Amino acid sequence: MPSTKSEPFFSLISVTFNDLVGMRRTEASIRAQTERDFEWVVVDGASKDGTVDFLRTLDLPYLQWTSERDKGIFDAMNKGTARARGKYVVYLNGGDAFSDAECLTDVRRALEQAGWPELCYGGGNWAFADGHRKYRAPRPMARAIRHGLPGLHQATFYRREFLDVPPYDLKYPVSADYYISARCYARGARACYVDRALADFGVGGNSMKKAAASLREAWDIQRDVLKLGWPARALSASRRYVAHRVLEGLHYFLHPQKKQATK
Repeated sequence: MPSTKSEPFFSLISVTFNDLVGMRRTEASIRAQTERDFEWVVVDGASKDGTVDFLRTLDLPYLQWTSERDKGIFDAMNKGTARARGKYVVYLNGGDAFSDAECLTDVRRALEQAGWPELCYGGGNWAFADGHRKYRAPRPMARAIRHGLPGLHQATFYRREFLDVPPYDLKYPVSADYYISARCYARGARACYVDRALADFGVGGNSMKKAAASLREAWDIQRDVLKLGWPARALSASRRYVAHRVLEGLHYFLHPQKKQATK
């Protein structure tokens, strides 16, 4: 699947809002990639912390960016997708980072070997502020999709032409990332897997902070998109609840001072 100057192989989409430190980390991991056939699409939500000034200093031929108000993270990701031209897209948002310099090279190789499937799920690291890492391997889509994402969203690559327009349904303000993978599965997407860390994702994100809303939205997605009956949805809800609690417990175990601050 060759690319052209007007159609790069990868579109790296990053949305951000008032996270200059995170954007510097994301940019450094992108700049380090050995695979260079990509564009970087940044959608900033009208930041006031110096992010816009930082973007202005980047003289990068593969960068396009905009800064304007939006309706939230998934609305911004829809805007980024609309501007993307690559054959495959990945959502590496501000603060997220590729795990090492060979990530895009390895993904492109896996896609080629698998015959250019619609999805590629990679492993990722839950990254804690104190430097701890917990690896999360990709899981077979047909089994995992009944309960959650087969891979971390930051380590999932989508064939752009296969996505809905727009890809994210804004009626799921917490779990639209689960929705997009469920939609791809329901439409018969093929997937390949890269069992190694492709992205580092900071623990304490949107879904973790809004666990109850995440459970409700997953229930609706499983009913309306995956067409699961209520027993399967109830089983999934219990599994997701336990997973949320385990991750939350690990987060507080590594950051006891934050637990004290909430009392």
